[in-house]
Amino acid sequence: MFDYRGKVIIMKNLVIVTVLFACNSLNAAPQAPVTANTEAPVLLKGGGVAFALPEQEYLKIADQLSKNPRFVPIKRRPTALTAAARFGFNLTFGGLNRSWVLDGDEKQGYVLYADLNGNGDLADDTPLRFTNESGKYSVLVKQTVNEKIDGREESYPVEIKLEVGTVTKPDQTDPQLALTISSETLRSGVIRVGGREIAFALRGSQGVYNWDYNRVYFDLNGDGQLDMTTPKSVESYVVRDKFVNLGGVSYEFTADRLGRSLTLKPLAEKLPDRASLDLGSATPEFSFTDINGKPRRLSDYRGKVVLLDFWGVWCGPCVAEAPKLAAIYKRLHEKGFEVIGIHMGKEMAPVRKFVSEKGMTWAQTTEDERGPLHRLFRVDGWPTYYLIGKDGTIRANNLRPGDELIEKIKEQFEVK
Repeated sequence: MFDYRGKVIIMKNLVIVTVLFACNSLNAAPQAPVTANTEAPVLLKGGGVAFALPEQEYLKIADQLSKNPRFVPIKRRPTALTAAARFGFNLTFGGLNRSWVLDGDEKQGYVLYADLNGNGDLADDTPLRFTNESGKYSVLVKQTVNEKIDGREESYPVEIKLEVGTVTKPDQTDPQLALTISSETLRSGVIRVGGREIAFALRGSQGVYNWDYNRVYFDLNGDGQLDMTTPKSVESYVVRDKFVNLGGVSYEFTADRLGRSLTLKPLAEKLPDRASLDLGSATPEFSFTDINGKPRRLSDYRGKVVLLDFWGVWCGPCVAEAPKLAAIYKRLHEKGFEVIGIHMGKEMAPVRKFVSEKGMTWAQTTEDERGPLHRLFRVDGWPTYYLIGKDGTIRANNLRPGDELIEKIKEQFEVK
């Protein structure tokens, strides 16, 4: 009679080892980069604004902008313009800032003379007539751009929607005629990594998808939706972020210049997960050295309401907001209100001069746009504000300068 007990035990151990090996292999990063293609681009609504100016005002600004080789001023205007004609620029694609003339009115309709070929001659481009869609005048511009990239000629399509409307400038009260320029497009796809399929999307501008501030979205929570409601979303990345964690593995991601594909390259070691910047989330800890050389930490401010103010002396809306911030700080500081200023730009002298003149007596630090605090808080525009409650949680992450900002600060102290 044979005793099989030892053999059975050995076989069981072999099975166990095999299962463990299989489980570990499922969690291991793939050895080679993975690439997934995207669907056709979809044009997104909204974007930039280009104001329609009287000719003399345009000429004055154009004279200043002409120092930039990418700006193309009007060298020859169209003939037979009416008195209603308005001039503008910031129709940008193919590496050039192009000028235009908008002629017409709400009753007669509008015609656009745009320098689509980028030669400064608006008389040799086909005029574009706007159509009235649900009370809004708009026109769709489709162009093929020929551009030299890294020494080689490259052609790619650009699709831009222009809409006539009125917009109020931040420093004015009267609305002005302007073009709303929609030039951002979205290309969606699904990429398979770690044994599962993950939806993603590339957000490009002017037909290009790999600029530093172009966005990449990943369906991190697997709900089948991409959270594109705010740049602060944990599912929203900019191209310069470079890295994403998916299924416990870190990848370096690369967007194709024309948005045709996304590539994920696995890393040998896992990187820390990104901090959540959602409302109610604990604000990530950070440290900095202020412009007087004093080291500080966010945790030093615990128990107080703190405003993180990402700003610059070169930023018009930031400069306009400074006196209002100084006034509310003076009013509420003794009640526990603090501000931490993070200036974009590393020159100290203009910052010291400005904060002294404006009475901005709170702590200030400086760093460039790729600095650790700008990256931690995913800043892609100025001013950017985060309001932190006394408990250290984020109370507001998408505030606009002006009344909205001041009222939200007051709300934390229940004052009017």
